[in-house]
Amino acid sequence: MSPFRIALRVVPGALALLELLLVVALLHVPIGHAMRARGLPAWRLRDTALVSPLCLVGTLLFLVSVNHGMARLAFDTAEGHSHPEHAALVAAVGVLGAVIGAFGARAIGKLF
Repeated sequence: MSPFRIALRVVPGALALLELLLVVALLHVPIGHAMRARGLPAWRLRDTALVSPLCLVGTLLFLVSVNHGMARLAFDTAEGHSHPEHAALVAAVGVLGAVIGAFGARAIGKLF
């Protein structure tokens, strides 16, 4: 397997994990403020991450799909290939991740 194909599988996942950590950190600010206002003395970043695992899984699936799709598009364009079936599958997985994340976000919305 070529190094480009290995990078196509590893880099989008690693980047998606980094992006997910950023999303959790951004969610931590309003959720932590709301929980402290309710009287919880310590609200940590991992508490925010555990509020809705469904939201995290959906967001991760969406981010991996988008990152993989963009990397695959770049490699295919550079090689002069076109794979519309793969692009459609990546888009479908991205939409599925967004739907799963939206249902998980409802649990976060109930905290406020």
